[in-house]
Amino acid sequence: MNILFILFLNFVQAEQKGTLTVKVLNVLQTQGSIRMAVYNNEKSFPSESQSFRGGALPLRPGINTLLTCDQLPFGNYAVAVYHDLNNNGKMDKNALGIPTEPYAFSNNIKVKWRAPKFQEAVFGFDSRHQEITVELKRWSAQ
Repeated sequence: MNILFILFLNFVQAEQKGTLTVKVLNVLQTQGSIRMAVYNNEKSFPSESQSFRGGALPLRPGINTLLTCDQLPFGNYAVAVYHDLNNNGKMDKNALGIPTEPYAFSNNIKVKWRAPKFQEAVFGFDSRHQEITVELKRWSAQ
């Protein structure tokens, strides 16, 4: 009986994952790559080095700007995306710490003079296939 319960529990847990697709709008150039980070707690958000999951999509003319995160456990997440124009693997900032590359966050929150908060960007992920859309912004254009 206990073995059946454990097998059932493993089956239920296996069903509690899905694919998150992030559609990125307002990509104005085809150089570099689009980088995404997925966060599952406010302590790590939005630090690039402390994301739960991440990925990059090299750009070229005509490429689709969809990023996916497979086998993501159901839960609450926040997403940060930026266009790494020079493909150096990091969000470039000027001497004042202001981003010089386009960026976006889940829920399309707009922040300018401070870092975004996890609670502003958090969304519930509870579907086998879920898509969110983010629109890249430039700090100077906000």
